[in-house]
Amino acid sequence: MISDPPKSRDWWPDLEDLRLANTAVVVLNTSIENPPKLVRHLWNNSWLRVTVDGGTNKWHSFVKQNSFDDLKFPDLITGDLDSANPAVVDQFVSMGSTIIPTPNQDETDFTKALKEVKKYSAKHCKSIDSIIVMVNMCHRVDHFLSNLNTLYKSKTKDLYFDEDIYLLGRNSLTWLLQAGTHRIHVPQSLRFHPENNYVGFFPMGSACNECTTTGLKWNLSGKPMEMGGLTSSSNTFNGEPIVTITNSSPLLWTMTMGYEESF
Repeated sequence: MISDPPKSRDWWPDLEDLRLANTAVVVLNTSIENPPKLVRHLWNNSWLRVTVDGGTNKWHSFVKQNSFDDLKFPDLITGDLDSANPAVVDQFVSMGSTIIPTPNQDETDFTKALKEVKKYSAKHCKSIDSIIVMVNMCHRVDHFLSNLNTLYKSKTKDLYFDEDIYLLGRNSLTWLLQAGTHRIHVPQSLRFHPENNYVGFFPMGSACNECTTTGLKWNLSGKPMEMGGLTSSSNTFNGEPIVTITNSSPLLWTMTMGYEESF
């Protein structure tokens, strides 16, 4: 059960304009396939940088493959460390990274990393607004579903985060819409090219008994949504600057970001 009551929220999903001074970036064990300049912008300007287990290897490969000479080292390296290359870990430690082993096998490395972000921010008396997580959204179905499960759990009483958690896949951004009314401010670069930019939203945890939207090509008007019933995929924007969604229970919102065209 989601613990937050229904609320009204505005969302601005343009990562280039996100207030990164209050943001953490987490790299899971996934290939980093977003535009390198965007990755550098997010990484260097965030308050906290974390690599998780094999994500440490992937970040090291990203650093080697790109010509940036100003990329910062990870602040934290977490996970059970069964996939991380010890030589890579040692290299980052020599640069100043801190290792936090999290061997508990009852939770995923993603879940444990979120807990470490919370501990670190509390220790430094820092309030974080958002966490951007670089994830695998296509190659492994088990990883994909596990990441969505952690995202859902992040708003339950057992693992509650005030922070907004975004899953950044290859050219996509995904996050959880709790019960309430949401206004998603569509980046101008996406509004007028609906043939290349898709959105989808799906019930999470239980059926959504009522969902109403505006600003989409195919809107809903008080419709129930559930797995095995109605969901919305391959939807897109209708040119309006704001998409509104009123939902009676949690929905997963996902959208392509057009980075391949803009970078």
